[in-house]
Amino acid sequence: MQQRTNLAHLILAGVVVLVLAPLMIGVETQAQIAFESDRDWDGIRFEIYVMDADGGNLQRLTKNDFSDRSPSWAPDGKRITFNSDRNDRDWNRDIYVMDVDGGNPQNLTNNRHDDQQPSWSPDGKRIAFMSDKRGVAFQNYDIYVMDADGKNQRNLTNNPHPDGNPAWLNSLFSVSPAGKKFTIWGWVKQVGR
Repeated sequence: MQQRTNLAHLILAGVVVLVLAPLMIGVETQAQIAFESDRDWDGIRFEIYVMDADGGNLQRLTKNDFSDRSPSWAPDGKRITFNSDRNDRDWNRDIYVMDVDGGNPQNLTNNRHDDQQPSWSPDGKRIAFMSDKRGVAFQNYDIYVMDADGKNQRNLTNNPHPDGNPAWLNSLFSVSPAGKKFTIWGWVKQVGR
């Protein structure tokens, strides 16, 4: 009986490797990195760029007189969220989302508070970010979450100390940003134990 169980695990692991290996190779060749840069050396305006994982195929996605920062890929790889001071108010950034080619930018928060560091949820339905919406003290940031369209903004931390840099934990069966590689290898490796 033990031999049949081990054989079944071996077959299952083989099928998973055969099915997912080509997808992993394809994802690696398509992987891109989004980042911010002040390449015009003015010290004020950052723009959003993307490049292939090997550093090639550099593309500038934003170009304006304001600072666009903190890009975060949507899990499906079709959109990027970022913060920007495009509203032209001092110390007031909003959370935006745009297509991966830089087109169709949309302001999601559009308020008089400083909203920064957006981070997509693993399912792509929500965005976490930090904000000083409570206005208790200068730069007293809390962690907020909102729907991917900017609706239903909720304060999650609500305390007198600054909170920032939200990051989501991917679940066991989450999908990579390119939407093609399942991240279940830890589970597969433990099947034989």
